[in-house]
Amino acid sequence: MRVPEQPRAGRAGQDSCSRSAQLGTALETRLLILNPDPVFQDAALAIFDIIPSVELRIVRSLSEAICTLMREAFDLFVVEGEAAVAIEQATHARQHFPSLEILCLSASKPGTALTAEADVQNIELMETNVSHWRLQRRLRNVMAEFEVKSGTPVEGIDPCHSLIGNLNQFSAADILQMSCLGQRSGRFTFKSSRGTSEIYMHHGVIRHAVYDSLEGEEAVAEIFRWRQGRFYFEEQIISQIQTVQRPWNQLLIANLQRLDETMETVANFSQR
Repeated sequence: MRVPEQPRAGRAGQDSCSRSAQLGTALETRLLILNPDPVFQDAALAIFDIIPSVELRIVRSLSEAICTLMREAFDLFVVEGEAAVAIEQATHARQHFPSLEILCLSASKPGTALTAEADVQNIELMETNVSHWRLQRRLRNVMAEFEVKSGTPVEGIDPCHSLIGNLNQFSAADILQMSCLGQRSGRFTFKSSRGTSEIYMHHGVIRHAVYDSLEGEEAVAEIFRWRQGRFYFEEQIISQIQTVQRPWNQLLIANLQRLDETMETVANFSQR
């Protein structure tokens, strides 16, 4: 059986992809790297490329990064560049992807104000102007955390559940729309390397949604962005909590409007 070749930055990633396919349960950690220099191959990129079970995607502009993040799911978004610019770009991404792990890599040490801003936005900072050995150890430690998350089983789904599937086959929006039209009542559980989220429905109406610290419409909007993982549905599990007030069609319209606003923000940023 031939394993489909994935977009990668180096041969090491292709080897890890083959190992993942052979093991069946091994998952790659997906990195999106924003590096505006089309020529410069820095030390951090070389280190990422040799770490096993890592898939890299490199983009050159914030607009390209945002569009890519909307289409696909990534475990980590890495922004490289001068500290002030990198943190500003990361902050724009954070506004539209609240659960995304973001790491800024800069040769210069950011000042107190920039560090505080990054802390508020839950953006990790790392200085690259250190020895190769130290930088390699730091980046490997970062990736080790994702290996632990990816190693958490997402299977073990009871085959008796009435609806089971993969998000790379059906989007969350399509799944929920069909369930609303079918007047379903119960609980959807979505599982991926990002964690676990739940959406409760009652007679085709989304009543409650939760993901990490997000609840209600914010949790629904976050699940819309997931492109990888598994889901299953359990009939007649009804939530006594109601955090979603608007009907499905309004939620869908709001999500499309948010998408338009995101693209407008990115376009304005790119023109600066």
